[in-house]
Amino acid sequence: MAIDRGQIAVAAPEPGDSGPASSPVTFDAQPDPAMVGAIDLHVHGYPDVGLRWRMRTDDLTLAKLARAYGMAGIVLKSHFWPTMDRALLLNELLDADNFTIYSSITLNQLVGGISPMAVEAAAAHGARVVFLSTWGSANDHAHGGVVRRQVIDPMFPSFSGHLDRSAIRVVDGNGRLSAECRDVMAVSADLGLTVSTGHLSTDESLAVARHAADMGFQKLIFAHPFSPSIRAERAVMGEIADLGVTVEMTQALTVLPRAPITVGDIHATIGELGSQRVVLTSDVFFDWLPPQAEVFRMFLGQLRSLGCTTEELRTMVVDNPARLLSR
Repeated sequence: MAIDRGQIAVAAPEPGDSGPASSPVTFDAQPDPAMVGAIDLHVHGYPDVGLRWRMRTDDLTLAKLARAYGMAGIVLKSHFWPTMDRALLLNELLDADNFTIYSSITLNQLVGGISPMAVEAAAAHGARVVFLSTWGSANDHAHGGVVRRQVIDPMFPSFSGHLDRSAIRVVDGNGRLSAECRDVMAVSADLGLTVSTGHLSTDESLAVARHAADMGFQKLIFAHPFSPSIRAERAVMGEIADLGVTVEMTQALTVLPRAPITVGDIHATIGELGSQRVVLTSDVFFDWLPPQAEVFRMFLGQLRSLGCTTEELRTMVVDNPARLLSR
């Protein structure tokens, strides 16, 4: 598939503006061959945690840019609210037969936590991905994750106290998966949904992975295991991957001011796990980063410079996402 280099307008920030950028800045889109047909399974739009937390672009501009780079779709994620209504409207506005915005639900306290009812209702509205608890998980609360420290706590000072009482853990003291989480997995399997482990701890993610293997569920993603809130050892990543789980590697973790990992770490992990067991995502969450599609292009280019082939990259951004989102 040939992609023409074209002029792309991306919104630039207005001084004092509390929303996404609004003044267009034009530059040439230069798609990476590996991006043609790619689907980014972890994209934060605007708004996510509130109008005060800016993103680099509005959702429609983000989607148009991703399409111009040759991508086939994105999964729109919010830490707070389901994204089904937004995705439906955005797809109608785009009116494209070669690009799809997929929607999701994140099972934090605001939507009822680990709730099979929430998952079933979300699927009825078009959701394709279920993220298990993120900032609402006991693991993230204990570590004070990046989203909590830099975004949620400053904006919502009451949340920490509420989480002291309601933080979510999906295993009991003996490491057994909770009945609610088993029900969420069952509903997700029945409805053909993809499940991500969110910000659960390593032991919780292992419990979810083992249960998924027992039930023959092949659409589970071990979310950003290098995250400071998770800190999974590579041996654990391998153990989870051996259970049939796809391991997510995100660009965002490599570009933070105090980045916990480098792209070299990700490249080494791909070498150990194999590209067929890895999915690459952007997970852009700060307005000082380039737009999602450009971050994604940079990520692929960096990995290629370290030795990944275009075939390996396409396995991780085209084939594996398509398999995970398939019905």
